[in-house]
Amino acid sequence: MTSEQFIKFREMIEREFSHAVTKHPKFCDLLVNNLSNWDRLEHMQKVVNSEPPFYGENILLEEVAEAFNAYSQGNLEESLHEFAQCGAVVMRCMFFVMEKIDEKEKAKNG
Repeated sequence: MTSEQFIKFREMIEREFSHAVTKHPKFCDLLVNNLSNWDRLEHMQKVVNSEPPFYGENILLEEVAEAFNAYSQGNLEESLHEFAQCGAVVMRCMFFVMEKIDEKEKAKNG
């Protein structure tokens, strides 16, 4: 991913963030539902991701589970770190999709 692509994705995210804050000023009441079992979900995603093929959706779900599990266990610093990793994986997903768009355009334009 180039710096220009990263900046484009960051700007897209900033626009969506600004829109979301305007549309829904209150984000949430609580970050996690105490009925959720993030420890179990994290473990399940790690099993799924333990061997190929590797899917972007499962990689992202593992990072999300790690972030919410850390939060649920009171490890706020680790949770914040894991949420940053979620953002990194989202950027990589965006790059993957952008490459597919570029391939489609090249095939269309011959």
